[in-house]
Parts: sequence; structure tokens; C-alpha cells
Amino acid sequence: MGKISFFFREAFGSLRRNYFMTVAALVTVFLSIVVLGGVLVFVYTTGALLKEVEQKVEITVYLKTDPEPTAQDVSTMQTQIQGWTEVKAVTYVSRDQALARLKQDFKSNPEILDGLKSNPLPASFEISLKDPQTVSAVAARFTGQPIVDEVRYGKEIADKLFSFTNQARNFLLGFIVLLGIVAVLLISNTIRLSIFARRREVEIMKLVGATNWFIRWPFLIEGVFVGLVGAAAAMVVVIFLTNFLLGKMQTTFMAVPLGAVPLASVAFILLGVGVVIGAAGSGIGLRRFLKV
Repeated sequence: MGKISFFFREAFGSLRRNYFMTVAALVTVFLSIVVLGGVLVFVYTTGALLKEVEQKVEITVYLKTDPEPTAQDVSTMQTQIQGWTEVKAVTYVSRDQALARLKQDFKSNPEILDGLKSNPLPASFEISLKDPQTVSAVAARFTGQPIVDEVRYGKEIADKLFSFTNQARNFLLGFIVLLGIVAVLLISNTIRLSIFARRREVEIMKLVGATNWFIRWPFLIEGVFVGLVGAAAAMVVVIFLTNFLLGKMQTTFMAVPLGAVPLASVAFILLGVGVVIGAAGSGIGLRRFLKV
């Protein structure tokens, strides 16, 4: 217990003695974590929006009208589709239902449909998937089916959408990694300046026989404290701004899912990152001064 209290006294005494360097390190951590938090919120929100867009990808299977499939044929195919593991839901739309939908769509211009003497629309299955990226594989299964006339799901649009969403996720992930590296470098340089001001103290302790870890602990505690305090302040700002901005966006656009950002997870990540980069900055900054 004596050593532990000594380490903490040294760490917090150093923070008081090097007030300006401590403030500089705190500001650096704070700004880095705020930016990281903003990126995380953006990643979660963008990911939720991209997933919502992907979920709109559906398959429409149009059935033949000549000859028109029997009720048994329709029931058999619907049961078969429902049994596929990729399928979330399948809805059968009869010819009469399709015509009723068409009339509803053109209810403001009913004269467009006045010339219809019969129902030209086919029956269809509307299929939604658990994973929209399986759309091509599921659509291919209808090839050669005797009662199927056409399968539509916007292949080119779906392929472009999935390509874009995958690239967007990879870019955001790379940006987070890059930002983390920059934050560690900035903080390690800031803490290194603080350690440089006490290099004589470190050299004397080393010369009188202190072990590397005995010298290192107070600096690590100092780095962890700076990282934790800076990250906690940044976390409060990020959570406040996230709630405020998402609330405004929800009111304006209604399309932004408020539950898309798990604030508890974001807070935990930001605090963890603050502690890690504070400790890493101290370790990296102190390494050269232990070589006496």
C-alpha cells in the first residue's frame, strides 16, 4: 500500500507542478476524443440508414397469365418460398389486388384507367429478405419455374447499392483507425513534453537504482488520469450533442432512426480509448528517458 500511495502522490504532484502541460494534454485528449466520438456517432447513424435502405430491396415474382396458375400451384410455391431460410416474409398479390392498387395509385386521374376492358395485371409474390445481399441468389431460384413469367428486383441498382454501402463502411472503419493513430501520436508527444521537463528527476532515480517500472508507474497513472478525465469531458459533450442533433434531425427528416446510436456503447468506447491512449502516450514518451 505504501508504494501505491507513493505512486499516486507522485502522479498527482506532477500534475500540479506541470499545470500548463497537464492542461495541454487534457485539451489534446478532449479534442481527439470529441472528434472520435463524432465519427463513431456518424458511423452508427450512417450504418443504420444504409441498413434501412438495403432493407427496401425486395423481389417481385410475376406469375403467368396464360395459362393462369391454379390455386394449388400458387399455394405450393408460396409454401416453398416461405421455407427458404433467406426469406423474411412473402406476400401473394392476386390480379384483383394488383388492379385495386393500380386504381388507388391513379385515384386522382381515374380517366387513365377508363379504357381498361379487362385486368391486364398478373398475380405476383412480393418477397422481403432477412439479408438483402442474398437477393441475387434467391432471385435465381425462380429460373425455369413453370408458373413464373418474370422476376424483378432491380439487379443493377441493387448491385450498385451494395457496392456503395460496403465501400462506405470500409471507408468509415479506415477513418476511425487513422484517427486513433493520430490521437495516440498527438497525446504521446504532449505527454513526452511533460516528461522532458522532469528528465533530470528520471535520470537521478535511474542512477540511484530505481527499477524501470518503479519510475514508470507514476507517469502511467498520470497518463491514465489525463486520458480518463479528457475522455469523460468529451463523452459528456458527444452525448449531449448527439441527443440534440439527432432530435433535430428526427423532427426535420423523420427518417433518422434515433435508436441507431447506442450511447452506452459509445461512452464505454470513448472512456476506454481515453485510458488506452493516455497510458500508451506515457509509455511511449517515457521509453527514451529510461535509457540512462
